[in-house]
Amino acid sequence: MPTLAELFRLGQVVVLSATLPLAVVAARGYRDAPFGRVVRPLVPITLAYLAIAAIKLVEPSMGTDASRLLGSIAIVLIAWTAAQGILLLSGRRAG
Repeated sequence: MPTLAELFRLGQVVVLSATLPLAVVAARGYRDAPFGRVVRPLVPITLAYLAIAAIKLVEPSMGTDASRLLGSIAIVLIAWTAAQGILLLSGRRAG
């Protein structure tokens, strides 16, 4: 019987898997809009977090190094997204 943590991890994988197509649609839909720079990193961020959850679900022993690497990539992308949002909202970048 799976533990509660494994069930939550499975739920996380399912939710992130369902979110990935929405991120792709958003990134493609806003591709030419000024807001596109803010939405574009949603796909790799979602993929990074999906990979972390899937690796921990399938092989928990190798999850630490992969989590650190993928988590660092996701955090850098989130910071870049925040910077792009600030630039867009402040009017310093039009598109």
